[in-house]
Amino acid sequence: MRTRRRLVASAVTALALIGATAAAGGGGGSTDTGVSGDSIKIGVMVADLDGLRASGINLPAKLTTGHLASRWTTTFEEWNEQGGINGREIEPVTITWDPIDPASFEEACNQATLDEEVFMVVNSNGFRGGALPCFTVDNDTFVFFGETVDKKTLKASGKNLVVLGVPAEISAANAARVAIQDGLVSKGDKVGILSGNEPSIQAGGKALERALKKEGYDVSKIEVNNLQADVAAINQESAAAVGTLEADNIDFAFVLLPFTNVSGFFGEAGESGSRFDYMIVDVASSACTAFGASRTPAEAAGAPCVTTWDTWAQPEGTGIREANAFEAECRQQWDATYEEESYPGVPSGDDITTSDGRTITNDFAQNECTMLPLLRQALRKAGKNLTHESLHKAFLSLGAGPAALMSDGEGSFARNKPYYATKIHSVKLQVNSRNQALDANGQTYNGCPAPVNCWIPITGDWFEIRAG
Repeated sequence: MRTRRRLVASAVTALALIGATAAAGGGGGSTDTGVSGDSIKIGVMVADLDGLRASGINLPAKLTTGHLASRWTTTFEEWNEQGGINGREIEPVTITWDPIDPASFEEACNQATLDEEVFMVVNSNGFRGGALPCFTVDNDTFVFFGETVDKKTLKASGKNLVVLGVPAEISAANAARVAIQDGLVSKGDKVGILSGNEPSIQAGGKALERALKKEGYDVSKIEVNNLQADVAAINQESAAAVGTLEADNIDFAFVLLPFTNVSGFFGEAGESGSRFDYMIVDVASSACTAFGASRTPAEAAGAPCVTTWDTWAQPEGTGIREANAFEAECRQQWDATYEEESYPGVPSGDDITTSDGRTITNDFAQNECTMLPLLRQALRKAGKNLTHESLHKAFLSLGAGPAALMSDGEGSFARNKPYYATKIHSVKLQVNSRNQALDANGQTYNGCPAPVNCWIPITGDWFEIRAG
């Protein structure tokens, strides 16, 4: 039986403890806590949207805590009806956190690891990557995470963590490479970086700075405190960064903060008529996804992003791309489960009435669709003697497989590669209004699949991730 620790420190403190814990052998031990002869206890981590709504925050009616959890639990029920996994049923436990309360990330960790003693935790998006070491390092619990973390967290977590997205440092270095290759920055330019102190974002900012300096660029970096609970204060800091970067005479800026933190920056850059252009670097939660686009300020129109996440838009907004076979199956299963007709590009929870009177409803959940089959395969392959070590080994041995709305339709785990993404591409933000009329092609709205902001591929080409 594991010895677990209830944390009372902040997420920053938890991350600071990683080195000592890893050196003592944390993060990789075998265990079967949460596994009985007939069940596997899995924590399903979702945002407490019901709590946000009760506090007065306006959210789409379909965005509820229960709906987020059901994206996992309905499939678990199907597995159980089919005999479970190697003779064991999945026993899901819903674990919630408050997106506007940093302390709640630790509370979610304590609930999952100490109160519920789950075998593993799954989260598709939204949870703070910097808080994962509470699970994987301090409380020796396996996590399957649908976004990205930094290399330090992956290394410290050992055999307790696999993720979908590109590690922050790799994403940042690839963004620098593409920006240089595409001529967004030129020799002699002074480059700015707007980063934050959330661990993954901070790691991405440092990696980006190293990559740019290696290529001979003069770099000015600003790091805001985006671990604080006051989102308005974070946006004030990001707005103030515009003046600082202007005073430093930069020619181009890389923005690493999530969409919740950048309305101040983009608003100030637009109002002041800043002399520099910018690029979004995809190291934050949901940044360059359909949901992220729908929440990114209009002032960011035209901003490019290098990302592993895909879009339904075709290059230059010429139409809606065709779903691959796996995505088509995802949509069919989603529509059958929720008895609705999902529509490409409509953000999670939204129902939109278009200018021509049609009602189009939210798209299927891409991360859960990719993660659930991978989880099932890995659990089966891990065998009857289910431990964190056997599950981690099973994940890394899965090889290539299909993916929905990411990595050009496929990903791959491999030895020393505990992240699924294999490819990136370049997109740019197209800004839209809800009353935007259909384009002449009868398919798109200002180039987007739906009348909301979207990402449009710049060329349509995908590139292998350079992991160095």
